[in-house]
Amino acid sequence: MNTTDTLLRQLAVLDPAAASTPTDPETIESTRLWVLGHDRAAHAAGAGAPAVAGVSDLVARLQEEPVAAKVRRSHPGRRRVGLIGAAVVLVLGVVGVLPSVLPGGGTTTSPAAALPMLAYSEPDGVDGPTGLRALADQLRAATAPAESGRYFFEHRQYVGYAMHEVEVSEGYWEVDRLIPVVDQSYRWYQTGDLSGGQLYLRDGETPETHEILLAPGEGAPYPSDVPDSPQSIYDLVMLNNDQHQRFPGHYLIDAYNGQANALSQADRATFLEAIALAGDVTSYGLVTDRAGRDGVAFGASRFEDGDGETVEIESVLILDPDTGKVLEVETIFPNDLPGAPDVVEEYGLVVDSRYTDTLPACGTVTCPGAADAD
Repeated sequence: MNTTDTLLRQLAVLDPAAASTPTDPETIESTRLWVLGHDRAAHAAGAGAPAVAGVSDLVARLQEEPVAAKVRRSHPGRRRVGLIGAAVVLVLGVVGVLPSVLPGGGTTTSPAAALPMLAYSEPDGVDGPTGLRALADQLRAATAPAESGRYFFEHRQYVGYAMHEVEVSEGYWEVDRLIPVVDQSYRWYQTGDLSGGQLYLRDGETPETHEILLAPGEGAPYPSDVPDSPQSIYDLVMLNNDQHQRFPGHYLIDAYNGQANALSQADRATFLEAIALAGDVTSYGLVTDRAGRDGVAFGASRFEDGDGETVEIESVLILDPDTGKVLEVETIFPNDLPGAPDVVEEYGLVVDSRYTDTLPACGTVTCPGAADAD
C-alpha cells in the first residue's frame, strides 16, 4: 500500500490509535486474500448467488451486534455510506483500528465480503453501446406481451449499510462498524390519474416505517411517455445539467432504472438506444441476479471529488434480455486495499413489477391509499 496516499495519510493522522502497533503483515495479507475471494473474475466461472443475497445473514448479524453505551447513528444516504465503507476497507491495512472487521474478528464483516460481487460473464467489461443496440433490436423483433391494468405496482428491496459511530474521546466520534440495512420499497399508482402511494420499511438497527400518499399526477416517478427518438431522450436527460453531461451513461442508466419497467417494450428499446449514445457505458455480459434470474448487465460511472480524493461510483444495471425490464441495480465503489476487487456498496432488487387490475398488498399491510382507490 502506498503510504503517501492523501486519504491514507489523513486517516492515519485522525486515527487516535495511530501510535499503536500496526496490524501485523500476516493479518493484512489474510484480509487481502479473503476480500479477493469475491472478485468478479474469481466468480466468472459461475458459482450461483443465494436467492435473497445475504439478507437473512445480515438481519441475524443485526440482531446479534452489541451497541456501545454512547453511540451516534448516522444514515446520511447510501452514497456517502458507501464512501465510508470503502475507507473502512482501506483502514484494515494501516492500523488495527477496526479489529472486528478482520477475518474471524467478530460479527461485523467488511463490505466486500458481506455483499459479494456477482459473477459477470465479462468481468473486465467490453464495449457497451454495441450491446445496448443489439438488445434494443432484439426487443423490437420479439412479440411484446400485452401490459395494461388499472394500477402499476412495484416492490424493490435494497440491501446496504449505515454507519455506527462511538465517541472515543470528548467530542471525537469514530465509525466502529457498519450496520446492515434492508429496505423494502413498495410503490403503486393508478394508471388513470396517476395518484397512488408509497411505503418504505427499514429493517436496520432501528426499524422504520414511512408511508407517503401520492396526489393525482404524482404517482409515476417519471413521465409515462418517452420521446420517440433516442437523441430526444438523450437530450432530455442531459438538459443543461453539467454533471449529467460529464457522465451521461451513469445518468441515463439512472433514468432508465426509474422509468423502464412502466414503459412499453418498444419505448424501452428506444431508451436503450439513447443510452447507447453515451460513450461511457460498459457491457458486463450475462449474469445471474440475486434472485436467480438470468440477465444482461451494463454499467457506467460518475466521479465525485472530496477531501482531495476522486472516488468512482458505478451503477450496474441488470436487465431481462427478453423484455428489457430492470431486474437489479448494483452500486459499486472502488476498493483501496491493494489488489482487492471493488466493493458492492448497495444493491436494489426488483421483487415484483407489473400492471394489474387488482392491487397487491404492500408486504403484510394494505398499500398506503389503496383503501380509497377507485
